Amino acid sequence: MQRIRGLSARIALAVGAGAVLVGLGVSLLLINTVKLHHSASATTRSDAYLVAVISLERYVVDAETGLRGYVITGRPVFLQPTRAAQKGYAGARAALARAVVADGGFAAAASRLERAADAYMHGYLPRTLNLVASDRSASRTLQTTIDGKRMVDAVRATTATLESLVSARERARQHAAGTEASHSTVEAIVVLVLLTLATALLGVFLGHLVISRERARRRSERTVEVLRQSLLPTALPTIPGCEMAVRFLPAQAGELVGGDFYDAFAVSDGRWAIIVGDVCGKGAEAAAVTAMARWTLRSLASWSVRPDEALRFLNRAMLGEDLDGRFITVAYMLLTVEDGVARVSLACGGHPPPILVPASGEPRAVPARGAVLGIWPDIRLQTTEVALAHGDAIVLYTDGVSDPGPGPEREPAEALRDHPGGADAEQLADALERYAGQPAQAQRDDIAIVAVQFTGSGPQPQTERASVSHAEGLPSGSA
Repeated sequence: MQRIRGLSARIALAVGAGAVLVGLGVSLLLINTVKLHHSASATTRSDAYLVAVISLERYVVDAETGLRGYVITGRPVFLQPTRAAQKGYAGARAALARAVVADGGFAAAASRLERAADAYMHGYLPRTLNLVASDRSASRTLQTTIDGKRMVDAVRATTATLESLVSARERARQHAAGTEASHSTVEAIVVLVLLTLATALLGVFLGHLVISRERARRRSERTVEVLRQSLLPTALPTIPGCEMAVRFLPAQAGELVGGDFYDAFAVSDGRWAIIVGDVCGKGAEAAAVTAMARWTLRSLASWSVRPDEALRFLNRAMLGEDLDGRFITVAYMLLTVEDGVARVSLACGGHPPPILVPASGEPRAVPARGAVLGIWPDIRLQTTEVALAHGDAIVLYTDGVSDPGPGPEREPAEALRDHPGGADAEQLADALERYAGQPAQAQRDDIAIVAVQFTGSGPQPQTERASVSHAEGLPSGSA
């Protein structure tokens, strides 16, 4: 009897210990699942917070870019980005307010950003516009310009602070979540031995949470992709007698907008501008420079300017902004199609020279060189005029093709040497894209490629197709 009582006691103790262990394990698993749920929700809120902060800053920068061009030139066409920023600002501010309430963090910094942005958009901007209308010379004073620059710098500095705070908090949260996940794995193994069914049910719920986090991550990537596409043309123009092919390969799918870009738009009847550029750096600051460059060059569409004049205008606009040492390289091609004949005028500011691919003959780089934009007040550019015959093509690209990483700089013209004469624009773009990916390795830089082929009829030129019509010496440091 005493042995039975002792066995019963041991069984009761084992059952009790097991029950306590199972209860503890289940409690720990439940606590971990709740933390994962909170972490997934917090990640989503942080993403929305960052997007709202960047959007508010972008509207202020766009407004200042257009305002400064208008103050300098007095031409209302420069106010296009400013007007667009004024229309979208209220929505962006409301989105930031919602994100602050949902996130619950860094309210003081967000409030400073709102006040700084409001001071510019509702104070400085309308005041300066009124000043231009009443006294244009007063709007161009150094003090007025410095006031605007100081206010935009305040917005940028506060935005950078908020981005740093949110990113640091998210990194800490992810690290803590990773550590807790490691501990919970060991605990889950113990619980699995004692409570298989309960653990399976909890595993299903945990899997649901993992899927939720993955969906949140994909939504964040889609948001970044939408922001990147907003800096690229939504459609390419149809150029009579020509075919155009474009390739754009970002270095990292999740990286913020910025870096390489391209654009194509009509300048006047029978004339089109085709642009490929590369902004120094990545992230929101580089994206702001990209937007400014595109809008500045597009603002000249209604004016008859040569490519070198357009690049000089962009250089002056960049020097008028505080870009924190950022610069840009641009290839600007003006294509004229008239009476079955295609002619190209080309200028490059620190950019790799485009490749001329004749219908018959060897591909070769077009001799057009110049200094990078945004550093020197006086730049010299070499402008090249090229006559295109039937089947001739020109391919523009960024240095992600010619300079993929360590090792000697490559010659992209070699990639097109084996193609038969008259290869269409798509084939040429594909060939250069394949060339950029050799040898197979992680892509380090963005890649932009634009190929344009003249398919119309015209007489075969008897002289050299590409001839320099206007050339100037280049300053030290030019590309």
